[in-house]
Amino acid sequence: MTYALHPDARPVIEAFLAKGGQSFEKMGSIAELRQTYINNCALAAMQGLDHVQTRDIEQTWQDQPIHLRLYDIDLQATQRACVIYIHGGGWVIGNLDSHDSICRKLAHSADVRVIAIDYRLAPEFKFPVPYQDCQQALAYIMQQHTELGVDVTRLVFCGDSAGANLAAYLGQNFYQQFNIELKAQVLLYPVIGYFPESPSYQAYLSGFPLVQSTMHWFFEQLMQDLDDHNAICILNQPFIRENGKLYILTVEHDPLRDEVLDYVRTAIQAGLNVDYHHVQGLMHGMFTMAGKLPIAEQYLDKISEFIKHNIK
Repeated sequence: MTYALHPDARPVIEAFLAKGGQSFEKMGSIAELRQTYINNCALAAMQGLDHVQTRDIEQTWQDQPIHLRLYDIDLQATQRACVIYIHGGGWVIGNLDSHDSICRKLAHSADVRVIAIDYRLAPEFKFPVPYQDCQQALAYIMQQHTELGVDVTRLVFCGDSAGANLAAYLGQNFYQQFNIELKAQVLLYPVIGYFPESPSYQAYLSGFPLVQSTMHWFFEQLMQDLDDHNAICILNQPFIRENGKLYILTVEHDPLRDEVLDYVRTAIQAGLNVDYHHVQGLMHGMFTMAGKLPIAEQYLDKISEFIKHNIK
């Protein structure tokens, strides 16, 4: 089947197909896949962001591992508005390095402190470990916010794909836990839950790095049993205004596309303020390829403007 591609995406997908067009789960062992993904993200990263300062925090806190990376134009500044970013990768691949240029871009363009959360990956660490790791990291950030230079009254949660699922999982429960209003949640082609019967799951069987079989495989790595599928579905989490305005982005060529529309409709029906964007001709993972996709970097500028407007 031939898909209509955005001009920016056409050379990327043509190169992918020329190399065999193997989706993620067919790229070798999990160790090989993780390394290939990191290498590809580095090759497609945005450039010109070396001026953004970074600091890694890796320690054991309350007997649990904490691994964060701070980004800012000036890490000595205090009381900074903050974006908490959680990386995607199907809970199986990705780390702080794979999404480094996205975090640098947001820190630069939105003029915020970005704190990226890393978490332990499946299948070595199955559900609920990645979620517990992110919850523990958030608790650490809230307790140590003065040391981290963060104004917790000006927080935005952000993530892509599985990272957006994790960000929403935290974000939809933030006010209830901390009694502080969240400014916004930015969810980029998020995993809403497990919806294998959706039309978009059926439409994307090959031709892209992430297709129907990839999502099945990711869930197999994450889940210990079928009951866990409901536990991670963010349609089952609260929808309340105190947890911020929603910025939600979908792309045309993505098995997840249709389930996100259900999430958007549910949020609007709950009375939430939703800023929804759909990008034609683009595929899942566009932001980790933003160095090769000018339109992806342009959208990160738009997202940065949304963040700046909502952290005032």
